[in-house]
Amino acid sequence: MTVNIKRLAQGQLSSSQATLYTAPNNAEAIINTIRCVNIHTSDITMNLYVRVTGNPARRIIPKNMTLKAGYLLVVDDEQNLEAGDRLQGDASVADVVDYIISGMEKS
Repeated sequence: MTVNIKRLAQGQLSSSQATLYTAPNNAEAIINTIRCVNIHTSDITMNLYVRVTGNPARRIIPKNMTLKAGYLLVVDDEQNLEAGDRLQGDASVADVVDYIISGMEKS
């Protein structure tokens, strides 16, 4: 068994629900922290979800959560993902919310 602690993904939220991270085949992952920063000059709304393979996406923050201009959101509730499970997200404006997802993968 190998455990790798690392940055799992980084990028910017799109304006439609999209996959931010997928647990690799033959592995499990634990998401420790999701950091989101609104780099826009206006407030935006955003959503984060976990989608377990074969099931609908489930919210992990309140629906259409407001993130004020220049503010940081830190989600530090651990999320356990099995192979193929995904973390997804969206924002009311594309490419203005930077995200970094940190955690570990076990294979």
